[in-house]
Amino acid sequence: MSPKITLEIVDDFLNCRLKAYLRLAGQQGVKSDYEAMQIGIRQQVRQTATQKIRNRYNDNAIAIGTPVTYAGLKDGIEFLLDAKLNDDCYLMDFDGLKKVDGSSNLGTFHYVPVLFADAPRIRQSHRYFLEVLGLVLSPAQGKTPGSGIVYHGHECEATTVRFPTDLKIAKAFVEELVTMRGAKTAPNLLLNSHCPVCEFHQRCHAQAVQQENLSLLRGIGEKAIKRYERKGLFTLTQLAHTFRPRRKGKRSDRPNQQRNYALQALAIRDKTVYVLGAPKVPSGVVRIFLDLEGYPDEQFVYLIGMIVCDGDREECFSFWADNKDQEESIFERFITVVSRYDDPHIFSYGSYERAFLKRLRKRVHRKRPVDKVLDALVNVLSIIYEHFYFPTYSNGLKDIAGHLGFSWSDQSASGLQSFVWRSKWERTGEEGWKEKLLTYNLEDCQALRKVVDFLCVACAEMSTFRTARPPSGVEPRISGVQELDRLADTRRWSINKFFHADFEFVNRCAYFDYQRERIFLRTNKLRRAHAVKRPVRQNGRIRPSQKIVLTATKCPACGGTDLQSMKGQRIAGAFPKRKRAFDLVVSPSGIKRRVIECGAIGYRCSRCSHLFVPNRYRRLAKHSHALMSWAIYQYVAHNLSLLISHYFR
Repeated sequence: MSPKITLEIVDDFLNCRLKAYLRLAGQQGVKSDYEAMQIGIRQQVRQTATQKIRNRYNDNAIAIGTPVTYAGLKDGIEFLLDAKLNDDCYLMDFDGLKKVDGSSNLGTFHYVPVLFADAPRIRQSHRYFLEVLGLVLSPAQGKTPGSGIVYHGHECEATTVRFPTDLKIAKAFVEELVTMRGAKTAPNLLLNSHCPVCEFHQRCHAQAVQQENLSLLRGIGEKAIKRYERKGLFTLTQLAHTFRPRRKGKRSDRPNQQRNYALQALAIRDKTVYVLGAPKVPSGVVRIFLDLEGYPDEQFVYLIGMIVCDGDREECFSFWADNKDQEESIFERFITVVSRYDDPHIFSYGSYERAFLKRLRKRVHRKRPVDKVLDALVNVLSIIYEHFYFPTYSNGLKDIAGHLGFSWSDQSASGLQSFVWRSKWERTGEEGWKEKLLTYNLEDCQALRKVVDFLCVACAEMSTFRTARPPSGVEPRISGVQELDRLADTRRWSINKFFHADFEFVNRCAYFDYQRERIFLRTNKLRRAHAVKRPVRQNGRIRPSQKIVLTATKCPACGGTDLQSMKGQRIAGAFPKRKRAFDLVVSPSGIKRRVIECGAIGYRCSRCSHLFVPNRYRRLAKHSHALMSWAIYQYVAHNLSLLISHYFR
């Protein structure tokens, strides 16, 4: 008998299809501390939301444990808590169902699903979850709800979420879940951002490493992986072979907008740090390594840690906030310490620190010291993203610093684990959890310092060697990307020597076909093998937006108005070809192209027998006034070259 779909399986499916399949198969993993903490937070949110609903409705208007069937819903109770759906396919306990107006099989009312979420903001996964609940609920009441309600955050604020009319995505999810119940093969392994929280993380990661799965590369999406698979690239080793150094472009000063995953795979394969371009790492006498700990969703930073290196002198600082009211206080203490130095370089890993400084800047009176810190702030991750390719699966500080030999005192230390330690400190008040956070924060600063030192040494020595070797005192090998092109360029002008005689025979036949496609000899005359095809005019392939026919009312020779139409008769000079005029339509929402196809009718004058076509057709320009005005504006205002005609040939 196939297992039934539960709310937990739906939640797992929205996070990872493989996790939902393993759950349907009855497999269980070891829950992480963070996942256990999230379960506890959800229980607290459920209790708070339930109490809030009880305070709003009378006891007679609330029912608990009502079955989600026609008989259970037809009574029309205002709010149903822990409503239960149990049929051949589903076994679900709804957080709640709320009665709203709208005709259905139940009468003049129907129910909408209610979800209790611990997140302070509604995410896309919450919307999909509500849509799936709405589809599952619809057979019992004979109507698909048009909205749902989410109680979210610590205060359990109620927010209505509107559903799309077709629920196309939710229907696809439900169909895939139903198909997965009886499936014997697991979905393809695809690591994502949910993996660090998942209880099957170790299992999936080990399998991905064994298979050299492309999803091991952090940041690569499912669409990109499918594009590589269509090209026959399924492993990191295969992807590494596709990298080719590119010529330096005219706009090479611009930062790289995308990560080159082929070069990342090559770095992993060769166990070498590849340097792309000419990176620059700021250096000075005073260097400050900054790291923050906080709750990004709640915009609350409770710990500021930094290491100040002033020449040979090193000093560590940790500023702790017990609650959100003390956040501004530790920020002021941080600004006071930094203001002691005239020209420091402040290094951070990521954009979290800059966002924190900009947010607190709005709340302080002295703006100039904060602006000085913002000007001195250097995002090390942006330098790595643009120029450095480490032999790691991600650009996280833990991976890169770990590759450079740095280790944390607590092996389980991570950003997610810091949330667990902070939660335990808030619940118990034990100093041990606070000490763990302080130690972890300063170790992150030390790891950041090690990474910056490596980048500085690598940048200094990149210009002094041309082969892949480690810089002085540093273990990892580094190499410039331009060296790959030089080492791989083995082309020589010579006769090819093939490994097997059959390969040489195939090459000769291919060369014979190549010659035959160009020329061949017959009766001592040089002839082309194939007739030269006329180039197809690109304008002929463009579908016209509008078709018009130009007419005339008088003869241009004598001015007579007695004209005979020559339409359908083949008389020389009276049957013009069709012309196309290109125009731009400018509107408040944008600019679009308009192609006008113009035809004309030939005429014969009864007075002077003159054959002619309308003068408007002869004077018709290929480019309209709007298009020419736009081209001149681009040339004058934005200094663009006049290649507009190239796009309309």
